[in-house]
Amino acid sequence: MADGDGRREDDDMAEEMNGRIQDDNDAEEGGGVPYDFAIEEEDVIEIVTDDDSVDNYESGDDDETVGEDDNAEQFDVTLPSRHTYLGETQELRGRTMQDENDYITIPLLHDNNLLMNLVLVPTQTLPMTVFHPLNISMLRNVIAKDRTFGIVHTKHIEGGGSEMAKYGTTAEIYEYQEEEGSGALSIKAKGRQRFKLISTRREMTGLVVAQVKILPEIRMENPFEMMRLQSLDKMLLSPPVEEEAGKAPRAGYLDEVRTPKFWHVRRKNAWLTPWPSWVYNQYDDLLLTRKVISELEKSTMIQPHLLKVPCDPQELSHWAAINLPLHDSHRMTLLSLNTPTQRLRYILSVLSKCKMLSCIHCTGTIANTADIFSMSVEGPQGTFVNPQGYVHEMLTLTKATNLSYYGRPSVEYSWFPGYAWIVATCGRCHNHIGWKFTATKRKLKPQKFYGLTRKSVQARLAEDADEGEMRHVI
Repeated sequence: MADGDGRREDDDMAEEMNGRIQDDNDAEEGGGVPYDFAIEEEDVIEIVTDDDSVDNYESGDDDETVGEDDNAEQFDVTLPSRHTYLGETQELRGRTMQDENDYITIPLLHDNNLLMNLVLVPTQTLPMTVFHPLNISMLRNVIAKDRTFGIVHTKHIEGGGSEMAKYGTTAEIYEYQEEEGSGALSIKAKGRQRFKLISTRREMTGLVVAQVKILPEIRMENPFEMMRLQSLDKMLLSPPVEEEAGKAPRAGYLDEVRTPKFWHVRRKNAWLTPWPSWVYNQYDDLLLTRKVISELEKSTMIQPHLLKVPCDPQELSHWAAINLPLHDSHRMTLLSLNTPTQRLRYILSVLSKCKMLSCIHCTGTIANTADIFSMSVEGPQGTFVNPQGYVHEMLTLTKATNLSYYGRPSVEYSWFPGYAWIVATCGRCHNHIGWKFTATKRKLKPQKFYGLTRKSVQARLAEDADEGEMRHVI
């Protein structure tokens, strides 16, 4: 909360938030802050900020390094994942899992405006604040039963209509809070299982109910072991017992699972099979996992050893879909794939081509993917909700360019405790891009960073390809 000395009078505060646009080089007048991208519009404070120069922007050249100062106070990266800005919540115990390939009927939370056309992925955290009586009633019934509802991406089509996607994800509520004054209901939910949409119906109350098929998670065995010529088994070289493929763990640290000795033996054994070893390597999920993690380290500032980056192929395929700036079409393709091997191959093909982030409206350059880093233990892209109920998926970066700012920094309802936020727009077309966050303490590191909302930016691929051309990698 802001200190009393830092508060302005109501008139001055409204003038600051609604009558001023401040960009990197000079200020110009602008309009108010729309509800959908303001975190909170009430209290503002004065803090020390050092403005960035757009002209001096270069990827990889920053004036500070996270954790470089021994006396610095490092930000607690577990705070954003707790969503403490929602207040005290009541925890729900237990977990509901549906059997794979089962047909079930679940209610759909169908609010395109508040969800910002969210494509929910398994294991993704979804905080929400709902005000509509229909949605509140539905969620109350869900909490009383199995705590599970469905999220399906809806896209706008020509003519002003909308169309539901064929695939979606179940969400399970694990915490909730009912606000007495406003009557709103706040929840924290987790994406659980992928499903295929079979049919929908709208009840008399307006609630949308869907029949869905729970999609299976298929783990492919080691392709080399499956495709080898068994008649030539007697000629195969055998690695040490502890390194045998059949006895190697399916999860854990990759260096313990695939050793240099293992790959040496495997290359020679491939001489006795129909295909060379590099063919099998393309479909080895553990090797694909290593390649994805290596690409993350090479192309971004993400440090997997400091985060909860999973080493299990299935978990990593979902983690990457959540945390990378993928287009909705890419996410929908990933939801339709039933094996982590296919998903990891698809992610790797996109990740290797993703270099720049641009405004989705005017295509102006906003940031370099090399400047992506994580302010949360869950990863660089998190899901947050503002007081008006608008859900944003936000990607954190150390640098951004071509931005203009609305108003003055505020700490109210901050998604990152200890940081003040200010609304950022594209300096070229003035559409909302995200926020700039600045530390309220001089010793807190990093001193500043940027949060870009996923709905307003797109990854510019080195070699643009449409969805049909990308599918060949599967």
